[in-house]
Amino acid sequence: MICVPITSKTVSEAIYNIKKAENVADIIELRADYLKNPDLKVLLNSTQKPVIVTCRKKYEGGLYDGDEKGRVDILLNAIAAGADYVDIELSTPEPLLEDIKKKQAETRLILSYHNFKQVPEDLQTIFDRMLQKGCEIIKIAVMANSIEDNLKIFDIIEQAKNKKINIIAFCMGEYGEISRILSPIFGSYLTFGSLSRGKESAPGQIPADILKNIYRVNELNSNVNIYGLIGNPVKESMGYLIHNRSFVNKELNNIYLAFLVNALPSFVSCYRKYFKGMSVTMPFKEQVIPLLDEIDGTAKKIGAVNTLQIRDGKLFGCNTDCSGAVKALEERIELKGKNVFMIGAGGAARAIGFGIMEKGAGVYIFDVDTLKADSLAGDLGCQTTSVESIGSNFEILINCSPVGMQPNVDQTPFSKERLKKGMVVFDAVYNPLKTRLLREAEEIGCITIPGIDLFVNQAVDQFELWTGEKAPKDLMREIVIERLSS
Repeated sequence: MICVPITSKTVSEAIYNIKKAENVADIIELRADYLKNPDLKVLLNSTQKPVIVTCRKKYEGGLYDGDEKGRVDILLNAIAAGADYVDIELSTPEPLLEDIKKKQAETRLILSYHNFKQVPEDLQTIFDRMLQKGCEIIKIAVMANSIEDNLKIFDIIEQAKNKKINIIAFCMGEYGEISRILSPIFGSYLTFGSLSRGKESAPGQIPADILKNIYRVNELNSNVNIYGLIGNPVKESMGYLIHNRSFVNKELNNIYLAFLVNALPSFVSCYRKYFKGMSVTMPFKEQVIPLLDEIDGTAKKIGAVNTLQIRDGKLFGCNTDCSGAVKALEERIELKGKNVFMIGAGGAARAIGFGIMEKGAGVYIFDVDTLKADSLAGDLGCQTTSVESIGSNFEILINCSPVGMQPNVDQTPFSKERLKKGMVVFDAVYNPLKTRLLREAEEIGCITIPGIDLFVNQAVDQFELWTGEKAPKDLMREIVIERLSS
């Protein structure tokens, strides 16, 4: 279930936001500590959805700054007004907690613990203490300082499930976002989702509509196949949209998450049993190779892996950046025997260079960093050159540099005057959708390939490798265009 917190300051604003929340929420949380004059009866009568009433003190991440008796009185009033749930902290003095328990009537009690700094070392002890209090639902929210911290919460959820205890458990912060998504799938009673971005009641809270419609936390079961992105940073990735919407399209019990990773060996060791496949982005495309059991021949030559798959218990790595680029080119031109001028000598150039040379193309490399260009040329077994030296003696131009990328959209890595009609011009930059280089190439009469083709093709190859099903390529493309156009 998805619970949407209402953090309004007035009754009228709260009612307005409750009505909005009803579209995505299974349960409403009414944060009484935000309200100046909480008329709980009116607020509870404003919705048919079940309501949790919470009055969180500052120590536990709320706004209430009065005495404990006054805070408990608000919760007692909520019980009298017919609240479906009240949330009371473990730190509440025992006599006041007993007052709540004596008068709860039909109201269900949530006993909560919050730690906004860390996952405490004595988390197990805290959990055991909470079990002894006799409340119907236990809630644990702690701050994750690494991706591995989420595993401690998953363990607590598993223990509660085995004991048939209702539990709400998750990690906060950016590192904890995956637990907000996976906890209800693994057995947590509910997860919290914000009404919208900017209305979060705690760090790392994800909008409820994304939890419901993209991650499908109410639909997926505990046998879910987990895929995702390993990287640092991962915030701007579109992978979660592309793959999750594709999983919906194919009606698969699969989910794709973004894993913010600091220590790659630790992550792979800890999470290997959880995932079926992963995308790999910077800075881990090279670092992941020693951790693999098997590696595709082309990826080995490239020295970089962007896709992982668990095969018969073994961790397999390959490079779909390479295959995605080759497909984009071969849809327009035969590569064998063609001369290719490639600008840039980074990771993208390395993947594309190996791929097109395997197809029989001749490659010439330019990079402002001549040492990088020389190094890549040495690895590929090709030549370096300059823009001036190459002239127009090539059939294919590939930009693998960041020149022209958002926000520097007025820049181009190759002047319009040097382009020739009939050339194939491929820009690996996909944001903006149409770079200055591509616009000018179209004006000359060149055959153009946008970076989105590479981006979508590599995602298609990942999807098909993981699932064994044909990817919804047109849908994937629409998603990327929609996102980049917004």
